[in-house]
Amino acid sequence: MLRSNSSAPQSFRSCSNLNDTLFIINPASARGATLLSWIDASRKIVAAGVVFDQHVTSRAGDATEVTRKALAAGVTRVIAVGGDGTLGEVVNGYLNESGEPVNGNAAIGLLPSGTGSDFRRTLGITNRFELLQSLMRSETRLIDAARAEFLNLSGVRASRFFINVASFGLGGDVSAMVNRWRDKLPRWIGGRARFAAASVAALGRYKNIAVSLRVDDRELTVDSNLIVVANGRFAGGGMMLAPHASVDDGLLDVIVTDGVSRFDVVKELPRIQRGSHLKNPKVTEWRARRITIDTSEEMAIDLDGEMVGFTPACLRVVPSAVRILA
Repeated sequence: MLRSNSSAPQSFRSCSNLNDTLFIINPASARGATLLSWIDASRKIVAAGVVFDQHVTSRAGDATEVTRKALAAGVTRVIAVGGDGTLGEVVNGYLNESGEPVNGNAAIGLLPSGTGSDFRRTLGITNRFELLQSLMRSETRLIDAARAEFLNLSGVRASRFFINVASFGLGGDVSAMVNRWRDKLPRWIGGRARFAAASVAALGRYKNIAVSLRVDDRELTVDSNLIVVANGRFAGGGMMLAPHASVDDGLLDVIVTDGVSRFDVVKELPRIQRGSHLKNPKVTEWRARRITIDTSEEMAIDLDGEMVGFTPACLRVVPSAVRILA
């Protein structure tokens, strides 16, 4: 266990004298830059008189397990230090299998870093100073989450909560490519540039397939390789995929493409940055509480910046599920 006056990262472990606040740091986030930025941020937090524990993750799923143990032990604030993937793991530890908080008095927060770190944009986090101030004030709000059921990478039925965006087809391929490039591209190539480059590269495999959707009580059939189910507005390093999404309306925004070609995707990239791609007649927007997606061939799925598996999939909103520091 690390107290806030320590200088070396160590691991959280459940015990009887926990502090109320736990920071969970993903050292792989932003190609290692997150750990360095955390060292600077932690000094500011200590100087402000906040007493906390911290845990540096060592593998995929670690943040979920540590969050769940900490909340069960009485921790009331868990802060994800990293990108959307780290926050997504914390959310999966915050909620139990029924979609209810492990500790109803607890809240989670985000100290953003990472390749994409898109959910901070929906929350309105513009700089680290503002975020640290909000963490110290302990003001919270309730926001929605969502649950996805799908086939995991081993072809086994799985389920997982997400808090930002689920994307199908091109979005899943782009996410997988960005993660493969994590240690292969120079550090100076930022998150937005990485996602843009991956989008162009993934177009080499772009192929529309037959997709059947049920959006609440509406049946849709399209030829597509890009579908988005969104709680937040941004994904892919700042692209406004779902410009009208709200994190507290009890609904998911569903962006459906039909007959969109490679050329269409390239042409629309600048407009996606601004959220104006919805003007394209090949793009439709829906809102729903429950969505099912069946495809003629498997379609890759990205949840909160992580490629997790393939279709078929079922998604549903979990209203007011997460208390977040805001």
